[in-house]
Amino acid sequence: MSLNQVDLRTKYNHRFERQFNIESWCTAELYWRKLKDYDTGKVNKCTIYVSDDWGDKEYYYTDWSDSKCMNVPFNFDKYFASDNYGKKKMQLDAIHDGMIKIAEKEGWDINPLLDSYNKCLEDKLEYKFYIGKPKSSPNRKYKFTFWCNWDIDIFEVYWVLQDNKGKEIRREKFIEKEPYLGEFIYYIKFKWKDNESVLLEHNYKYGNKEKWEIDLSEHTK
Repeated sequence: MSLNQVDLRTKYNHRFERQFNIESWCTAELYWRKLKDYDTGKVNKCTIYVSDDWGDKEYYYTDWSDSKCMNVPFNFDKYFASDNYGKKKMQLDAIHDGMIKIAEKEGWDINPLLDSYNKCLEDKLEYKFYIGKPKSSPNRKYKFTFWCNWDIDIFEVYWVLQDNKGKEIRREKFIEKEPYLGEFIYYIKFKWKDNESVLLEHNYKYGNKEKWEIDLSEHTK
């Protein structure tokens, strides 16, 4: 089994719980995406809890059958004084610290974790990605896909229209959400309705069944 989620958050009822947790999504998601096919046995989720007052609970390990948690020390004064890149770097270091310790407890291979950490740095801690493969229009003249920018303070979705050889014709932002709401993008489906419009649907069972119709007529003439 591979991990379904790596989660980063403060300990429960920490004074910075809300302020930190709404910013902690993109780096954890980026790190997790770099761990494709990482063998974790029956474990599908790892949660890294951060705090500056753990006391004797620092590096405390919570061992559930399909979920593991690690308490990691964190300097919030330094964090909130940092720019966005500095914040994401501190998030990455905390995630990696916790994941290495979980891996050591579980006997997992740590090399994929080292690779994930280094790949995150190579990407400059930017979580930008296309959603699946481009889909061709019914008449095969165009291709269409979505591109996401998931950052510490914003989540954006752009639609991307290409010609039939993959050359970009038009890119336009059409969804903007708070970063903690970005996970919905993993559950969307889209299809061409005809040669001039695309339907995007969010059908996740715990979602709110959102739909968007994108009119491309002025770009496909």
